[in-house]
Amino acid sequence: MLVGGSAALAKLGPDIHNFRPFFPKIGVVRTIVDGDSFKLLTMEVRLIGVDASEGRTEKGAEAKEVLEKLILKKRIWLEYDRSDDDKFFRALAWVWINCESEPKFLPWNYMKLSGNASKPGLTDNPQGCKKGKLVQEELLKKGTVQLDFFKDRGELKYQLRLQKLP
Repeated sequence: MLVGGSAALAKLGPDIHNFRPFFPKIGVVRTIVDGDSFKLLTMEVRLIGVDASEGRTEKGAEAKEVLEKLILKKRIWLEYDRSDDDKFFRALAWVWINCESEPKFLPWNYMKLSGNASKPGLTDNPQGCKKGKLVQEELLKKGTVQLDFFKDRGELKYQLRLQKLP
């Protein structure tokens, strides 16, 4: 399901997530845009499930700084969920760092049962990234972002995991 709605991408049909230029599995972060988005070589990615205060607020600047320390110029792995992109055509992804090998992610539509119904959320790291870290979780632990989930779209893979953080 393309939220942002690129007609050209939508024409790719049900195999859209195999279109690696828009949904890469791995990348090196080139630029940090703000506290919840960054650029790879050819595209912009927004962290799914979290929101940083944008603009010139102290919290927004802190979020950007923490994100830079976590991922700038580093290799990351991207995991997709039932919400693919936003109104700015940025891919929405769960972002993993420090994985010991290539992670084995469940399919992007793993959570969807029907309508807004969802399977139980994931609590464990994916195989291949047991020692790795979920970037969204790290930002929440540092208090630089807040939870941000779409209403009425069904639960996302790690939504409950993040909501249970102290």
